[in-house]
Formats: sequence, structure tokens, C-alpha cells
Amino acid sequence: MKAKNIKQLLFYLAFVVIALPLSQDMLQFIGSGALKGSYKLADDTSFSVQGWLSGAYQQKKEKYINDNTGFRPDFIRLINQIDYSLFDKCHAGWDIKGKDRCVFQFPYIDAYHGKDYVGYERIYKRCTKLKAIQDTMARIGKHLIIAFLPSKASFYPEFFPDNRLEQTWGMTNYKAYLQLCDSLGLNLIDMDAWFRSMKSTSKEPLFSKQGIHWTVYGAILGGDSLTRYMELLTNIEVEHPDWSEIEHTDEPRMGDDDVASEMNLIFPVAKETLAYPKIKEIRDTAGRKLNAIYIGDSYMTKMILNGVIQKMNKQCEYWSYFEEMHDLYQYRYAPIAEYDWKGAMKTADCIVIAYTLFNLRDFGSGFIESAYDYYYPKDTTRSLR
Repeated sequence: MKAKNIKQLLFYLAFVVIALPLSQDMLQFIGSGALKGSYKLADDTSFSVQGWLSGAYQQKKEKYINDNTGFRPDFIRLINQIDYSLFDKCHAGWDIKGKDRCVFQFPYIDAYHGKDYVGYERIYKRCTKLKAIQDTMARIGKHLIIAFLPSKASFYPEFFPDNRLEQTWGMTNYKAYLQLCDSLGLNLIDMDAWFRSMKSTSKEPLFSKQGIHWTVYGAILGGDSLTRYMELLTNIEVEHPDWSEIEHTDEPRMGDDDVASEMNLIFPVAKETLAYPKIKEIRDTAGRKLNAIYIGDSYMTKMILNGVIQKMNKQCEYWSYFEEMHDLYQYRYAPIAEYDWKGAMKTADCIVIAYTLFNLRDFGSGFIESAYDYYYPKDTTRSLR
């Protein structure tokens, strides 16, 4: 090919690269899918002499034009795909690429290795407070339950990337809590160990390769089993909804691909068949139900949102990270700081504190200390040694 033809080809290519985004910006002749994840497009700005002289107008206008250039989402997905496929690089927050098309978030791996270990003394003080709260609640006919929810990191450690495969940090928050909860006699359900024991026998996926949380199926299984444990403690038998009918699909739903989707790639991270139970209504609506309060993290949120727990509860409140109260029957919401959470505790049969291993570094999100101070005011002579 002659040099002249090459120059012409490069000229036309450069023209297309420049003209297409400008044409898309003005005409919007092709619909580009929106980017997923947490981000905010820059707002437009109005011209002013003061803004021009200070340079603020130019900076804001440049960012607005950059964020709203035609085909920008498509170019970002293209760059993300190239980096992910060729260089194992992810552009979304904590996300990292593991083996066998499995994606993780690195803080969960750090927690698995014990990198976030807060120390025995801190965990001991928290557990002794939990024991005091549990004993007080038992005396008034109520029950405190501790639940360690499954972690993808402990479920799939063989898929860690090589640079995070073998890291020894000693004790972990999870191991320390297990030892102390057992020695103090706390009501504990260890779903992390349970899910690991079912890894090779479960008929349905308990974790997806594309998400960080347990699957919808796993969350429903966990919620149903947690309620059975509550029945055992309270001697209250409730009717469980039928969820034996299951739909299978390779299209992830309800956050089963939450990590992969926020990476904004062109092609799916993995292809896998996931299970979605169809939850049927309880027949005996007049039957006995539990009054329960659930305090937890995003794993607990997924368990709550799938509709099993509230079908078996009369009072059903979810206190997300002990920051927000969500009444799942009356559809009320209130910040905990503005809510009578102490009054709500008086009407509950059970209070469940449920966190995954990553969040054990701040287990209870302040509820344990607040509840202890409520039952044992600081002006009394009782104190923890």
C-alpha cells in the first residue's frame, strides 16, 4: 500500500473517531446502555465572568463535556474489557479477578486470612457483653441469637488469585468469636461452616462466581434454617412457606452478579446456571408467628429481601448496620437515632445479630454496646472484668 493511501486511511479513521462521538452527542442515534455501579455524572455549569477569570467555569465545563461525550459508556466498557481480559485488572472499587472466571472483593479475602483481626481483648469484651445481654433477655422470656453468615472467600479460597492464595496472618476475627461464643454458651448458628460442609453436596449453587454475596437460593435456604433454629429456642412452631418449585436460568437475578455487573464489561464474566425458588404464600395465615428483630449487614439484607423470613414473622424489623430501621410489615423506615429501638426490643421474641466474616471487625455495628448500656446502666455497680 502506498504511503499516500496509508495517510488517507489514517485521516479517515481519525475523522470517524472524532466525528462519531460528536454526532452521537448531538443526535443520540444509537442507544448506549448506562454504566452500572456507584458514580455520578458531572452537572453542566453556566457561564459567568467570575467563573471564567477564576478558571472554575472551564474546569466544570470540561468535566461535564467529558462525562457526557457520545459513546462514553461504550468506550469505558471496551477499556474495562481489555484490561480485564488481557491484564487481569478490574476498574471497580474492591473487585479483583480470581481463577476459573471467579471474581472477589479483596477485603473479604483479607478477612479470611485475618488481616483485619481486631485483637482478642476487644472480641472478649464484646462477647462478655453479648453473654450478659443474652442472660438478661432469657430471664424475661426472650432470646438473643448470633449468626455468622457465609463468606464467598471462605467458600471459594481455591479460586483466589496467586498473589492472595497463601497469606498467613494468624488468628482471625471469625476463629476468635467461635472460640469465645462456644466457651461462654452463646446461642450461635454458624452458617459459614454449614455452607462449606455443603459445598460438594448442594444441588444448587450457594455462591455464584459473578457475585460477592450468597445466591438468592442460598439466602432463602439460610433464612429458612435460621427460623427453624429460632423455633427450637422459643418453642414456637410456625408454618414455613413452600419453596420447592425452582426455576433455573443462566441470567443472574437479584444481585447474583453484583460484582460482575459493576465492572461494566462487554462480555459476561462467567456462564453458570443459577436457581430461583418460587416462594408460595403460607396457607394458615392465622397461625403463630415469631416477633423478631434482625440486625445485620448486606448478607442479611439479601436474606431479608427474598421474602421467606417476613412470611414467618409477625413483627419483623430489620436494623441495617444498626443505622436504619426497616419495618417489613408496615413498610416504615426510620434512622435508628430517631427510633425507639429500646421499646421495640420489649415486644420481640428474638433478636438476631447476623454478619458475614468480613464485617466481624465491627460486629453488631454498635448495637451490642448500646444494648448492654441499656440493660446495665453505667451508674450501677455492675461492671465487666
